[in-house]
Amino acid sequence: MNTAATKKVVRSKKLFRHTLLTLLKKKHFDEVTITEIVKEAGYNRGTFYFHYEQKEDLLQEIIDDVFYELQKAFRHVYLKYDKEVNILELSTIALFDHFIDYKEFYQIMLGGNINHNFRDKMIDTMKKHFREDIDFTANDVDSNIDIELFYTYRVSGMIGLILEWINNDFNHSKDYMAEQIVKIATFYTQKVYIKK
Repeated sequence: MNTAATKKVVRSKKLFRHTLLTLLKKKHFDEVTITEIVKEAGYNRGTFYFHYEQKEDLLQEIIDDVFYELQKAFRHVYLKYDKEVNILELSTIALFDHFIDYKEFYQIMLGGNINHNFRDKMIDTMKKHFREDIDFTANDVDSNIDIELFYTYRVSGMIGLILEWINNDFNHSKDYMAEQIVKIATFYTQKVYIKK
């Protein structure tokens, strides 16, 4: 494919992506038609079908690309370190930058107009990166603790904070969130008090 053709492909796909996300702000994914997508994008159905078989393929491509960027942001946190790092030295700002960069995407995908199991896919993606890249077994983890449950607990907590942040329209700065996630991850609770 020559350079001009490549640019056309990139331009049309980018416009289809933008158009679908714009439509999803107004209506449910099931209600969006290919005809609507191509009309809003200013292309014909042939161009759409050159790239995708169905609208689900377009949506999946968007998700895959954003999750690839999520993986890069997740790994950016510790790429400069060798084998072991003190959690207090880690900066998760790049991870929170990712969510700010894709703010509109996450708000749309986590909103009510998608029945695409996006939340589960996001959680599974982050769990996968966490399990592939972070080894808690090398730490002084109590041998009585089930390591699989430990991973689930840690990852679910981190994802819960991120989802809460997104659901609250990014109400805190990325620096604040990065700082809080490290403080929370290193906080040790030995006893609790019962509210009466």
